Amino acid sequence: MPIVVADNLTKEQVNAYRLADNKVGELADWDEDLLDQELDDILDIDMSEFGFDLNEEIEKEERTPDALTNDFMVPPFSVLDTRQGNWQDRKREWLDLGIKSELGRKGDLTFAKSINIEGSSGTSVFDPVLTEIIYKWFIPYANANIYDPFAGGSVRGIVAATLGHHYTGIDLRKEQIDANYQNAKEIGTNIDLINWYVDDSQNADKYVKDNTQDLIIACPPYLDLEVYSDDPKDLSTMSDDEFDNIYQKILQNAVKKLKNNRFAVVIVSDVRGKGKNSGYRDLTGMTKRAFIDSGCCFYNDIILLNAIGSAAVRARRYMKSRKVARVHQNVLVFYKGDITKIKDEFDEIHGLNDALENVDISSDNLSSL
Repeated sequence: MPIVVADNLTKEQVNAYRLADNKVGELADWDEDLLDQELDDILDIDMSEFGFDLNEEIEKEERTPDALTNDFMVPPFSVLDTRQGNWQDRKREWLDLGIKSELGRKGDLTFAKSINIEGSSGTSVFDPVLTEIIYKWFIPYANANIYDPFAGGSVRGIVAATLGHHYTGIDLRKEQIDANYQNAKEIGTNIDLINWYVDDSQNADKYVKDNTQDLIIACPPYLDLEVYSDDPKDLSTMSDDEFDNIYQKILQNAVKKLKNNRFAVVIVSDVRGKGKNSGYRDLTGMTKRAFIDSGCCFYNDIILLNAIGSAAVRARRYMKSRKVARVHQNVLVFYKGDITKIKDEFDEIHGLNDALENVDISSDNLSSL
């Protein structure tokens, strides 16, 4: 009988072969926990060809209505749809707390309105539901440390504190930081959990130690799409080359602040360059390169669908130049460390607690609305 010696198999192939061989015999029962672990580690081999129905158990779990929504707030797919009713309902619950992230900015700012919510002044407010999802999916435990190098308005800090996390954000403009603290106090947020600093994020070493943060969250200026100030250190006022250089330095320094085996999430979009002959500036590509060059893995690529809004009006004008109206943003997720340790560092998600159940939204707290 011929014998084939397979001595050049990868670890993954060895595991797959061992499981397939045992499947043929089926002489004993499986250790289900160990089997699940082995199957989870086999990513590039289709084990269904050997009789393992990887969808069977999942289908059983998901036969109950809204199972994914109950566990994850929204289904954890590569497309997040902010237009859905449950997303809009949750957004209203957050805004009913009294979040006014547009404070501290002039009323004519239009930065990334598709990714944010338009405030009463016309200025954008970062989406608190997206913030909550990021924190609940990509932070390993309660009382974690979050660093935000492009703090902007109050939303990401208020949501972090409401969920019981420590948040550190840096922004160049004192009026923005003052407004953030004012809004957080109006709501009754635990200010002890928030540190907003007035400074250039290139100076983050003064405020955040290396290897101390459990999550990096960032929503950078989209080049000059919205100009926040006339400060030469403001990224939104810089030339393209200056922006590229400083932006990547800030992100690479942020990676140093991140603990090992932790995530970084950047919410970004491509914008067109200056001049009549300019195409997209590839801000998403620039972001990916900054993290990958810093040793991170590009782990999840999520599309955030936004309300059509004024895009329906702009689309006809844009199409004269064959440009399509952009109604989505990119949520780029990076991982620093050993991917195989994610299941050890992050517990399986089952039924997220409602962080707003115990928040006081009495008339006293909302008197300023």
